[in-house]
Amino acid sequence: MVKIAIVLFLTSLYVSVAARNNPFRTDYRTDYRTDYHPRRLESNIADELSRRGFSSLVDLVTRAGLADTLSSQGPFTVFAPTDEAFKALDPNVVNYLVSNTDVLKNLLLYHVVPASLPSGCLSNDQLVNSVQGAALRINLRSRPSGVTVNGVDVIKADIKASNGIIHTIDKILLAPRFDIVDALAGDDRFSTLVAAVNAAGLADTLRAGPFTVFAPTNDAFAKLPAGTVDSLLNDIPALTEVLLRHVVPSTLYSRALLGNRYTTAEGDMLSVSQNFGRVTVTTRENTADVIEADNTVTNGVVHIIDSVI
Repeated sequence: MVKIAIVLFLTSLYVSVAARNNPFRTDYRTDYRTDYHPRRLESNIADELSRRGFSSLVDLVTRAGLADTLSSQGPFTVFAPTDEAFKALDPNVVNYLVSNTDVLKNLLLYHVVPASLPSGCLSNDQLVNSVQGAALRINLRSRPSGVTVNGVDVIKADIKASNGIIHTIDKILLAPRFDIVDALAGDDRFSTLVAAVNAAGLADTLRAGPFTVFAPTNDAFAKLPAGTVDSLLNDIPALTEVLLRHVVPSTLYSRALLGNRYTTAEGDMLSVSQNFGRVTVTTRENTADVIEADNTVTNGVVHIIDSVI
């Protein structure tokens, strides 16, 4: 019986192999899928921008001679302003850019990072160098959730291209030129604040960061009771306490601030709210209105307020 079983096994194995190698077989499967189409490979960034309707950006990229750059191997990440973002620019600014190719090229290259940065790789207060050379600051917020670059909202993330990533943004990015101290010193509205910062020996501190500064104007200091500023200038510990109450050790743009509470560099709690269109900042000492928000500087952001808090 064992010999018979072995003979039957070898016979069936031979028939199977012979049938597989038979060039005259006609019983092969014919029910394979015929509706399969390979996944379309992503086009490069320049082509993807054209395909997705970034007509203003594509036109300026072409005028600046950067189309070949964005078609090259990369990888790149492009923060791509919408057509509406370009329409919001003053027409005189657009005309100036179009007639000054080097300036236009610098502006556009500030929107490009020489690396692939999908949204999942971004972190809060992350600095990434642009192709133009200046850094871009990435911020993540939780309420409402979102991603910003230099305070500008990313409204659609992770558009894939063969040579990188595109993130759509709703404004044009402008590279900041000054840190907090130099930005305030260059604006006559803040001469009292700058004098106080220097008197307290905080200039070097405010050149570090990143920080969010709620900057009272000269008029804000003038609202204090008579003699208060002179008294503070003669009491450095008290002056330092007041000044640090206006500083939060992080970069917080307006949308991240609203409805939230933060600990200031002095240790006080600061809250931001909005009522009837007015954005207010409150500490245990006072409440101020934000009269100008989201002034990006190299080491954070400055919000201008109308009272000392």
